[in-house]
Amino acid sequence: LLLDLPALNAERPTPLARLGVFADPLPGAMAIWASSDGASYSRIALAQAPAIVGETLDALPAGPTGRWQPASFRVKLYGGALASASDAAVLAGANVAAVRNADGAWEVIQFANAVLTGESEYTLSRLLRGQTGSEWAMTPVLAAGSAFVVLDQQVITVASGIAALERTLPLRVVAAGRDIGDASALALEATPHSTALRPLAPVHVKAVRDVSGVTIAWIRRTRIDGDSWTGEVPLGEDSERYEVDILSGTTKLRTLSAPTSSVLYAAADELIDFGAAQTTLSLRVVQLSATVGRGFATEKVVVV
Repeated sequence: LLLDLPALNAERPTPLARLGVFADPLPGAMAIWASSDGASYSRIALAQAPAIVGETLDALPAGPTGRWQPASFRVKLYGGALASASDAAVLAGANVAAVRNADGAWEVIQFANAVLTGESEYTLSRLLRGQTGSEWAMTPVLAAGSAFVVLDQQVITVASGIAALERTLPLRVVAAGRDIGDASALALEATPHSTALRPLAPVHVKAVRDVSGVTIAWIRRTRIDGDSWTGEVPLGEDSERYEVDILSGTTKLRTLSAPTSSVLYAAADELIDFGAAQTTLSLRVVQLSATVGRGFATEKVVVV
């Protein structure tokens, strides 16, 4: 399974594509080979053990982020095992997994409780959803039969760094000690995208009106080293920049730019856009990356 995930840690260069390797039976360690030209290959990694992969058995509705979700769902593993962990251990990074929605996007989740309810079947509960800024990948309902992968050391980075962006990477996976031309070798292609490099969606968007117009403010997040409970989290970008789209339905009326986490929507501009002062505004707020442009967006209707 190829995984396009947000940044999971402060590793440099940032991993852009990961691979979970599973076979039943597994013929020992699995070598991962990559080619820069589609002709010659070099070994880039060795999977010593299979990734823990499976599929969901129940539909999982969207849930809240940033707090525990009481919902539960079942997963069927193709191999391996799961175990419960304390709340403290989960908050410290235990029991991290990814589920793939129907669009192919991966949501990162965590679970505190894993109860064996059948052969290789577990009920997972006490969930944390949309972790590491992946709430954008949460669909209204995650269908049963969705791919499930535990994000541990067995999930291998196969592409990293800006130079790898959008460059198709031919891969071969084969038992270590066998040639890439062996009949058992699996050929696939990875095309690393910018998911792990895009700034996370800002949060807590608010607006206040005065005689000059509407001041829109928000709180930024960070892709890197954001778990500190003291002080402001690191910026994680080359510079701090934002854009705020003023919307009317799905139509963008105006884009405001800001170097800090607030911007003034001038009263004169509001009159041009709407013809009168509004009681609510529909907004789209994004942080910008010098490398990949717009990050993930927060869309919100605010009262002014």
